[in-house]
Amino acid sequence: METVGDFLGELARRLVPAVDAAAVRTTFALAAAGYTTPRTDDGRRVSAITPSGVPFEASVTGGGGHLDEALRYVTETATGMPFFGPRLAAQRLALDRLVDRLAPEARGGAGELGCFVDTLFPDPAAVPTRTRFATTFGLVHRPAVPGRLAGLKVYGNAGLDEGGLDRLATRWPAFGDLAELVDGLPFLVPHFATAEAGSGGAAHKLYFRTGRRTNAASLAVVAHRFGASAADLLDELAAAGATPEWRTGVYLCCECRPGGDPGLSVHLPARALGLDPGAMLALVRALAARHHGTTRGVDALAGAAEAAGGPWEASVLGLGLAPGGGIGKVNVYLAAGAR
Repeated sequence: METVGDFLGELARRLVPAVDAAAVRTTFALAAAGYTTPRTDDGRRVSAITPSGVPFEASVTGGGGHLDEALRYVTETATGMPFFGPRLAAQRLALDRLVDRLAPEARGGAGELGCFVDTLFPDPAAVPTRTRFATTFGLVHRPAVPGRLAGLKVYGNAGLDEGGLDRLATRWPAFGDLAELVDGLPFLVPHFATAEAGSGGAAHKLYFRTGRRTNAASLAVVAHRFGASAADLLDELAAAGATPEWRTGVYLCCECRPGGDPGLSVHLPARALGLDPGAMLALVRALAARHHGTTRGVDALAGAAEAAGGPWEASVLGLGLAPGGGIGKVNVYLAAGAR
C-alpha cells in the first residue's frame, strides 16, 4: 500500500488533472485506514479485492467511443482487524465519513447507504468471527467537483446467509427484481450486493460468481434473461485474440438503475482468459481503442503504475452486454500486488 498514494497522484495527473490531488489523498486515507499487511500469518488474504490481499484496485470505463473522465478505485477499511464485528463497525463509521465528503449534487441515494449495510448485516455477532469480507468502498472523483467525492459505492458480502438477499429485496424491490432474473441457475453463487450514491441517483447491483464448470452455454442462458447475447461477448474477445478457458469462474454483475432496463456485465479475470500480464494489457488496450475511442485511460493506468513502482497488473476485464445486442461498455481494472 505504500505505493498506492503515489499511484493515485500519478493517475489523477494523467487522467483527470483538474481533480484536487489533496482531496484524493485525504479520501483514500480515510477509506483505506487500518491496513497492516496483505496476508495473515497463516497465509489468508486480509482483503478479497485482489488476489494479493492488498485492498486496492483502480479502473477506467467507457463505451460507445467515449472514455468516462473519472478517477475510480476500490479499497477497504480496517483490514488489519481479524474479527468481523469490529471490522464492520470500523467500516460503518468510515462510510458515514465518506458520505460527508460527497458533493451536494452527488448525494442522490446517499441516505440509503448506511441502511443498506445494516439490512445486509442485522446481527454482526451471528457472523463467524473470522469472516474477512464485510464491505468495501468504491470511490469516484470527477473534474466537475474537484475537491469532493462525485460517487460512492458500498459493496457488501451477499454470501453470508441465505436471508441476506431477501432482506435487501424487502427494503429495495430492485434487488428482488434482479435476483428473480437469475433464479433457478445453480451455477451462480451470490458474491456481493452494491448500493451506490452519485449524481445519477441510487443504483443497485448484484454480483455472482460462476462455478468452475461454467461455460459459454451457461453464460448464454444468463445473457438471454437480460435481453443480451453472450455470443457478442465471445466474438468481441475472439476478434481481439482472446478466448475464455473456463477453467476458473468469472463474475457477473446484474444492475438496475432508475428508469433503465436491468443490465448485465461479465467480469473476466486474467486467469480465466489464460493471459499473462503483458497479454492482458495488450487485450484491454485493443478493446479500449475500440469502445473508449482511445487508449488514454488504459495508458494512464499503466503509466501511473510504472511511475509509482511496485507490482501492478491489469487484473480484470469487464464487458457490459447491451440489451438487444452488442457491447455497451468496457471496464479495465488494475490491481495492486504485494511485494
